Amino acid sequence: SFPTRRSSDLQELPDQYRLVFSLYVLDGYSHKEIAEMLKITTGTTKSNLSRARLILKEKIEAYTKTELKSLVK
Repeated sequence: SFPTRRSSDLQELPDQYRLVFSLYVLDGYSHKEIAEMLKITTGTTKSNLSRARLILKEKIEAYTKTELKSLVK
């Protein structure tokens, strides 16, 4: 199912991307707070978040494309 697949996709992210994504999107921390917690720069938090979003977007698009093809058959 779609929600289960998304949870799995999140778990498949590289650790540094998943952690920043979770802290920012799910827990609501700011880039500054995340940078302080992880002892990295705010630029790195922004980069990791952007990369995580890109990976998830690609996975969702691939899933959607597959699902649409199965509906058309």
